[in-house]
Amino acid sequence: MIAGWHGRSLPAAVGRPGHAARHRCLMELITPWALAGLVLVPAIFLWGLLAPRGRPLVVGSLMLWRRALGTGPVGKPSASVRLKDPLLWLDAATVLLIVLACAQPAVKSSAPAEPVATFVVDRTAGMLQEKRSGGTVHASVVDRTGRMLQVTGPGRASRSELAQVMADEVLDALGDAPIRIVFVPDKAGAVAIETATARRLESSDAWVPVFADTDVWPIAVAESARHSNLPVVVATGVAPTVQLPANVYVLAPGGRSANVGLTRLASRVEGDRWWLLVAARADLGATGPWTLVVGNGGRILARKPDFLAAGTTAQTVLAMSGPPPRSLTVMLGGRDEKQAPPPDTFMWDNAAEMALEPARKIQVLLVGRPDMALRRALAARDDIVVVDAPPQGAVPIGGTDLVMACAATIPADWKGPSVSLLPPEPVGPVRPVSGQGAADWRVAPDNPLAGALYLEPPRIGAIGRYILAEPGRLLLGTRDMPLMVTWEAGGSRHLAVLFGLDEATTDWPRRPGFPVFWSRAMDWLVPKDGRPANLETHRPFEVLPGRDHPAPGLPGLYEDKSGSFAVSFIGSEAAFKSGPGRDDSADAIEAIRKSIEAKRRAGLAPLWPYLALAALAALLARSCVAS
Repeated sequence: MIAGWHGRSLPAAVGRPGHAARHRCLMELITPWALAGLVLVPAIFLWGLLAPRGRPLVVGSLMLWRRALGTGPVGKPSASVRLKDPLLWLDAATVLLIVLACAQPAVKSSAPAEPVATFVVDRTAGMLQEKRSGGTVHASVVDRTGRMLQVTGPGRASRSELAQVMADEVLDALGDAPIRIVFVPDKAGAVAIETATARRLESSDAWVPVFADTDVWPIAVAESARHSNLPVVVATGVAPTVQLPANVYVLAPGGRSANVGLTRLASRVEGDRWWLLVAARADLGATGPWTLVVGNGGRILARKPDFLAAGTTAQTVLAMSGPPPRSLTVMLGGRDEKQAPPPDTFMWDNAAEMALEPARKIQVLLVGRPDMALRRALAARDDIVVVDAPPQGAVPIGGTDLVMACAATIPADWKGPSVSLLPPEPVGPVRPVSGQGAADWRVAPDNPLAGALYLEPPRIGAIGRYILAEPGRLLLGTRDMPLMVTWEAGGSRHLAVLFGLDEATTDWPRRPGFPVFWSRAMDWLVPKDGRPANLETHRPFEVLPGRDHPAPGLPGLYEDKSGSFAVSFIGSEAAFKSGPGRDDSADAIEAIRKSIEAKRRAGLAPLWPYLALAALAALLARSCVAS
């Protein structure tokens, strides 16, 4: 029997967490069977009372011995005389101390604060899928030994509720022991880790799924590697088919998914035309077919009958004419407007909301190796999205608003706004030539970006030479030694910076005016009026930059002081799937028992060394008395 967290046996405490806390014991014996040696102590006293005693006495004549016998009766010493013998007591004390030292008594310090196990709770949206039944729900799971087990839960129970039923036995075995709880994800959509007890995990709010998609298995494997001495129990919906580390135990009801939902939604607006991309999927267990309906305020803008069938994926691009509406609803419905959509196991991804953003973010494509100071200056603005071009292969320019080439060549098929830093070849009206020259900090007052360069002039060392031709406009430097040049071509604006941003060349990136210049340059290169509005949708917990509202908890259309924005649940391909169940609760409880025993031993202060020293002192005292 393994001792429990507070001195009770672990099976007796199952189902009654916290009960053992009222029966604390301040001392424990690690090897209590050694106390059987205590029978030697009364044996020593018995032997001292009954064993004959005497010592050889040499006399000169037998007559003397007869005379001594004739003086009176001579016999054994009395028991009271023998119990006063110090050697007898020292022998008993020595044996007693040795037996107690062999029993290894230890004093309990405070209960260890280190967790005895890690519990990973899958709270992704996929755990909201239901197993529907008229009365109770029965789920078949397979444990590690291959046994088929049955898990029973209430009617219309979700995977989260069934996983909680499976976890109850393991949580009861934990009692009041501290555990490491990993929520994947928490209410903010991120992975949260806390140290608590099973009572915290047994609370209802700890199991409520949130609208987010996070893969639980990489997190569980990382936890098992980071805490290899602790059992890691994963409460999830579907067991993985790959082999897991030995200290990972799975509690998963499994089941067949019957989900139907949107997996992707995107739009593109250009002038008076706009396009809508819609992708969806349906599991084999679902019923169909489904009709795609795109509407605005009760008005149907587009409709595709029989868009999606069971067990298939579908995708379409809808071309629309005229200005886009301020909000849009995309949904999967029945065969016609009067028919309700067929039931599935997760209804929140059947429809998605989209809202018209007033101005799209600036997507900047970086080509080459930009300086970190330049990246920080671009990141200072919330409406800039930086995308790095691959080092080799074709450069993706789809959706790009501005190309920034750093000591590299701008893609030949790019005709939009651009920034060239240290162009290695002719670009626009700028031509590199051989030689070097001294830089002259002069700002051309007639350039539209002249107001962006202010404060004291930075240091610029000797740099390479360039020739400026028409229609280039000088921004910084001189005609003979240009430092910055702007020009317009094909309706797009361009900027060239003809010196490097490294510390050996200039200290401009360390000046306060550096991020200010690039912020104003972005507004000139990609003006807000030139950025078309676009229909956008956001997943839960994707809060738009600059907005002061909290993350919405449910999909839908939200309003704030800056306008409307849409939150949807899309991209459900990874979370909603069919798969096997698994119940490792028995193995998990055994691993937790071993972990609790190891933590219990780590919290004990041994006393046997002191008892061994006391026994040695008793032996020394006996030798002194006997001599």
